[in-house]
Amino acid sequence: MKKASLWSAILLSFLVSSNSWAKYPEDTISIIVPFTAGGFTDKVARLVAEGISPNLDLPVIVENRPGAAGALALSKISRAKPDGYTLFLSNTATDGINPSIYVSQEVDPAEVLSPVILVVKTPNLVGINKDLKVKTLGDLVQLAADHPQEIYFGTPGIGTTGHLTGELFNDVANIKLEHVPYKGSAQVLSDLIGGEVQVTFDNITTLASQVDSGSIRGLAITGANRSPLLPDVPTIAESGFPGFETTSWSGFSVPQGTPKEIIEQLNHAINAVIQTDDFKDKMNGGEVIGGSAKDFQQFMIDERKKWGNVVRKTGLTIE
Repeated sequence: MKKASLWSAILLSFLVSSNSWAKYPEDTISIIVPFTAGGFTDKVARLVAEGISPNLDLPVIVENRPGAAGALALSKISRAKPDGYTLFLSNTATDGINPSIYVSQEVDPAEVLSPVILVVKTPNLVGINKDLKVKTLGDLVQLAADHPQEIYFGTPGIGTTGHLTGELFNDVANIKLEHVPYKGSAQVLSDLIGGEVQVTFDNITTLASQVDSGSIRGLAITGANRSPLLPDVPTIAESGFPGFETTSWSGFSVPQGTPKEIIEQLNHAINAVIQTDDFKDKMNGGEVIGGSAKDFQQFMIDERKKWGNVVRKTGLTIE
């Protein structure tokens, strides 16, 4: 073969391989969720799967891989081909908090994943026992200052968003609410109503109905904006702590090395689903975000930095 013909063949081979994404998608897409079926994060994955499947004219399945604080799911996605056929349901715990807490975590999501899109953010609520003699968040801060280490806040567990939100609030308010970890939100709520703990920081979707029924009282929302679930409850930022914001969030990522054209195609397809009124209604008060892959990347960098700072200040680590 002449030299010119050889170089032509090499160039043609490169163009064909580099443009292989042009045929995407043509096979089943899987979404790996690092939690059990039935929770809010799983719901996000399934609603998106149902929405994009007809648009792509392909099946989109959800694969639940719970266990080891998300490590099992991260291990699986780290071995997946970067071809757009395996997605990961990124979230506050696995991508934002756990890398700072779990000192022996083998897979770092920032090293194996590329962001696609941030789907939804859901704030926590500062909920209190209805008989506690405070009316505002400022009152709670004053009570805690007057009675250091005598006011207890319950959360669904060590290292949860609620736990670290409480510790972050301790830091910015210069108080010391004592943390009491439970094995789930149901136990926290029971003891909050019974007065065993006075305060909780937990997901608003878990607590809103209890506030509406009068079983507990809502003092503040941890998100940047008020929630449609409890529109009369101010944010922490509105209550004297500007810039305070914590949320539980969910979004989608793919293995690093996935062609940017595929990432853009997935971003466009998911954006189209989550911006519909039907999807927003089913988010039960969660704030639907969307936007670009670059937006999500910066968001995750900021989240990891924020939670990393909280973890370092508290000295919290888990083997």
